[in-house]
Amino acid sequence: MGFIESLNKIGVEIPLAKTQLYQEIESHRSFFEKMGLSSKIKTDFDLLSYEIIYRGLLTQNQIENIYEGFLNQHYDLLDYLNYDEKQKMFNNDIAGVLETAPHFQDLQSQVMIYIPYLEPFVNQRYTHDYQMLLLKQHREYIQNFKVNLHTPIDMYGYSIFRTGFSSLENVYEDQRHVCFYFDPLKTIYIFKKDNHEFLNKVIIQDDKAQCEVRIEDIQKIAYDIENYLYLDCLETLKDLEYISLKNYKKIIKKYK
Repeated sequence: MGFIESLNKIGVEIPLAKTQLYQEIESHRSFFEKMGLSSKIKTDFDLLSYEIIYRGLLTQNQIENIYEGFLNQHYDLLDYLNYDEKQKMFNNDIAGVLETAPHFQDLQSQVMIYIPYLEPFVNQRYTHDYQMLLLKQHREYIQNFKVNLHTPIDMYGYSIFRTGFSSLENVYEDQRHVCFYFDPLKTIYIFKKDNHEFLNKVIIQDDKAQCEVRIEDIQKIAYDIENYLYLDCLETLKDLEYISLKNYKKIIKKYK
């Protein structure tokens, strides 16, 4: 049994359904089903893929709700304003949402993406061309557009997991691999850097762990694992009380 397998054997595998993210996503299940997304969350990667769509859905709903409020609040003025004046007012209303919502710039189109399961031109409508939201064609397009778990990746690539749409934290990277940490599951995921192939995962805490996780500690653990510094890694896990002394002794005897 290898080092990672030994850690995973003593590690506590947290049920997906116990995480706050899972529960938040499930509370919005009806919205996902309207988008054509009815698959259940069965794996870590299902949860991580759902999260990206969920974060975008929250922003889309916020903008649409502000838009409805904008029309209701200013309906008596809109006939007297030109397009630029209306757009300026709407931009002011959504400025707070756009400032805090996760987003990134699509390098190909140069458009800021706030809804990562929709194309750049549709994102542009939501942020810079509010009158397009009025059109019947737009509403029908949104209603008929079907999303699956891979839609954001297919549109924008795996780099989307490095944006604010994902809770994954990059804790180590070299020419071969990239390691992400997902705190709700206390797990490090190791991928090939060139083709994003998943290689392994490492559960960093056993059932005796009571301590708070610090990202700088996870960075050291990932570094040690990737550089085969297994004794150093075990010492860190023990000293930080991520694993018990009993489990430490159980594993370290293989490396003395």
